[in-house]
Amino acid sequence: MADIYRMDSHKLYWHLDRVAQWQRGERIAPLYLDMGITQSCNLQCVYCYYAVPEHRTAAIIETQTLIRFLRDAADIGVRAIGFLGDGEPMIHPGVYDAVEAGKAAGLDMAISTNGVVMDSGRIDGFLSSLSWLRFNISAGTPATYCRVMGADERIYDRVVENIRRSVERKKALGLPVTIGLQMVMIPECEDDIVPFARLGKELGVDYVVVKQCSDRADDKPLFTPDDYERCRPLLEEAEQLSTDSYRVIIKWRKLGNQGIRNYDHCHGCEFLPQISGNGDLYNCGAFFGNPDFLVGNIHAESFKTLVYGERYAEVMRRVQTEVDVHRQCGTNCRQNEINEFLWQLKHPPQHVNFI
Repeated sequence: MADIYRMDSHKLYWHLDRVAQWQRGERIAPLYLDMGITQSCNLQCVYCYYAVPEHRTAAIIETQTLIRFLRDAADIGVRAIGFLGDGEPMIHPGVYDAVEAGKAAGLDMAISTNGVVMDSGRIDGFLSSLSWLRFNISAGTPATYCRVMGADERIYDRVVENIRRSVERKKALGLPVTIGLQMVMIPECEDDIVPFARLGKELGVDYVVVKQCSDRADDKPLFTPDDYERCRPLLEEAEQLSTDSYRVIIKWRKLGNQGIRNYDHCHGCEFLPQISGNGDLYNCGAFFGNPDFLVGNIHAESFKTLVYGERYAEVMRRVQTEVDVHRQCGTNCRQNEINEFLWQLKHPPQHVNFI
């Protein structure tokens, strides 16, 4: 299988201890968090919520707050943190210190970046502290890159060089870090699906992934199911470039889902909440900016205090009981596959012993 990382599914099967706590009704710490560490960005990707100026701010999570948060998270049982939120993490002045501190605390650390800014003097320690590093480029040629990412060819060349250098240092040091490239499917880049897969192979990364555009519930989708189906021959051609050491991963489940849900309530947020680039903690990134689902801010309170506080429990109850997942949630929910699994556990079939 191309998707050896199960990107198009979930991994709760390997955390059944935490799932069992949840089934017993115990308060649980999240397993993993997606988080922004700034709300600033140095590109203007056409598919991104932050591409328009009114959505951007200069907000940033202070480095010492960020490091304290990572230690708190590890202390209460969080197992991994991904810096892949609402801004570009690599422009944060403390990103290298934070990644290394998170790893030292016992967390699995990951970053998703546009790759424009990388400090070659710190790349070895950085790569040594990451479980995976993903570059968002959404193109396989300079012209498409410029059109999709809001940049010019000099930026494209710089990003490609940063990818190449990361792969070279990984191999030279014998590091286990997984390095990949990502394409977000929109009309502007569909002709680059196969060139994108070839670019990843040429650069020597471990994988490339083609993923859905995560539309919000109130937005017109940039890509419809018919659009994805039209691109199927190109996606299948790209997939054929996979080898034992290089994977082309197509998120077929997500591409074809388009908001179809076999559950009526969200439970996944307890396992995977999200933090905005200003430090605000929410049950889900889809509710960023909505005060009804804001738990608090990690600048003001420790993460442990937030997670075990009454406000956190109240927000989790609210999303589980008041949110209509069929109407209020975007078509490509981050917690969807987790929810499918948890819903089955909550609603078992009859005669479960007849396996």
